[in-house]
Amino acid sequence: MIKAVMFDMGGTLEDLYSDEKNDKATAHALYDILKKHQIDVPYEAEPLWKIVGAGIQAYKKDSERTLMELKPEQIWCDWGFRDVPVDKVKLAEISEEIAHMWETTFYDRSLREHAAEMLKGLKEDLGLHVAVVSNTGSLFQVFSTLEKYGVRQYFDEITLSSIVGYRKPHPYIFRIATEQANLDPSECAFVGDTLSRDVVGPRRAGFGRIFKINSFLTPQKDIGKFDVEPDYQITDIYDVYTILKKEQEKQ
Repeated sequence: MIKAVMFDMGGTLEDLYSDEKNDKATAHALYDILKKHQIDVPYEAEPLWKIVGAGIQAYKKDSERTLMELKPEQIWCDWGFRDVPVDKVKLAEISEEIAHMWETTFYDRSLREHAAEMLKGLKEDLGLHVAVVSNTGSLFQVFSTLEKYGVRQYFDEITLSSIVGYRKPHPYIFRIATEQANLDPSECAFVGDTLSRDVVGPRRAGFGRIFKINSFLTPQKDIGKFDVEPDYQITDIYDVYTILKKEQEKQ
């Protein structure tokens, strides 16, 4: 019997989109943060971001290999600004602000259609434990974004790679989430937008149900072949509620 539903954040609960406009906006937002905190760099906004952005992409590639997530000050000081002469002590102090900005500027984010109604149904109608399990380089962005969407009250737990140090599909991030829920993995469902993270991970962890919904990120992240399939491929996130409601009614 499914007692908990756990969700990926970006691409699943949220629709995401990014293009050159977002990249340029990130460059100028980063520069503005540095100016606000009186941190000098020998570059203008866009040349600076060309260097820093390359460092962040190198970090992303490495973290996807190791499945380990560093803290914001390590990501931005040791990777992003690795080749930029800058006061690293001051930079470390504002790294979470930069990480939060990157998450919310590099991508346009919006709550997926029908997500709020779906979450309300899972929590209030079906009485399920509801959680987020997400890869992110920011400590607080997911919490504040759920608050902004007006749905944070539906979540019992939020497990982030930036806090626990493991990235999906590492088994430990799923283990931490199920331990927090005090449930066996077989009693949990997972909902995500990628085979590589959101189906491979919970399948290996022994989750009882796996839902997949496609997003802007899906073709970018699911390069190659994977020997796993979700239990349900859905196009409307509200289907998570309707499917689990039918399962409850049969029991």
